[in-house]
Amino acid sequence: MPSTTFGRIFLGGAITAALGAAAFALAVTSMLVALLGGTPPQGAFEPSPSAVADIPARILPIYRQAAQSRGIDWAILAAIGKIETDHGRSTAPGVRSGVNAYGCCAGPMQFSITRAANTWGAYGVDGDRDGDKDVYDPVDAIPAAADYLKASGAPQNNHRAIFAYNHAEWYVAEVLTKASEYRGALEATRGRDIPAPLTSNLVGATQVLRLAHGPRPRIKLAASHRDDLSAGAIDSRVTSLLVAIARSHTITVWSLKSDHDYLTSSGHPSNHAFGRAVDIGAVDGEQCASTRYGRTGRCWHLARQIAQIKGALHPTELIFGIDPDGPTGPALAMSDHTDHIHAGWHGD
Repeated sequence: MPSTTFGRIFLGGAITAALGAAAFALAVTSMLVALLGGTPPQGAFEPSPSAVADIPARILPIYRQAAQSRGIDWAILAAIGKIETDHGRSTAPGVRSGVNAYGCCAGPMQFSITRAANTWGAYGVDGDRDGDKDVYDPVDAIPAAADYLKASGAPQNNHRAIFAYNHAEWYVAEVLTKASEYRGALEATRGRDIPAPLTSNLVGATQVLRLAHGPRPRIKLAASHRDDLSAGAIDSRVTSLLVAIARSHTITVWSLKSDHDYLTSSGHPSNHAFGRAVDIGAVDGEQCASTRYGRTGRCWHLARQIAQIKGALHPTELIFGIDPDGPTGPALAMSDHTDHIHAGWHGD
């Protein structure tokens, strides 16, 4: 859909709940997979205080129900509504009547209603079953947008779906950022932690090496990383995290164990030296240069999601050039980590 006054529409979706075969019995649940991908599973996140304050009380349940019934992320759907029309509150042409300034799109979700590209004709639904498919009615338009997202690639490939709807990388990043602001606590994990992975170092290494194999690897490794993994020298928490991330991202590993200094810049033994840390230098082809991409980059978005992990799989060290969890959280921003995400764990 063409650009509107508030922005352009965006797609996203849920990722698969399971991480692999039963033999690789990671207790990294679907919630962990969701945190590390473009979208959590159905109903996984409650609205954050930001979402409750920003989204009209009448509209929020429509986003959540429409997304849940289609297996996509309600926060992404809500981010679309925010960027397109401020959840229908905009007074710009085409939001409540007529078409937008581009002469094509209408309603709170800005569906095209022109003959040349009538996406409303293809995806419009009668959400409230009143016998009328009304592009200006959120009860009809929001479920239709959810159907459109699903048909365009969600939940399997968030980036492809987003980019197919609107060919702008900046827009993909903008909506991902807004969606992350809208997500609150994990519904299914309130009051309990996600348990540690039930796997050995070697079993986890096998999964990482499998994802690093082939012409289009999900995890890009150097020869030294392969040697560390093959020797069983990398902690299962590290491999569990890498496997979870790789379910929805392509990542480049910069450091594991043998290619990192024994001491940190402060003179203490590094968790890398014990196989308990990983440095990620690129996410989905984007170099982790926090000073360049700021709070819209893919690496920062991933660092924020890692910061939300609960329990034993929450890194005791999480460092990026921009603080992933704010001034009250345990993660850190450090000037020598502007080009990679560091995740590590202290010894048991």
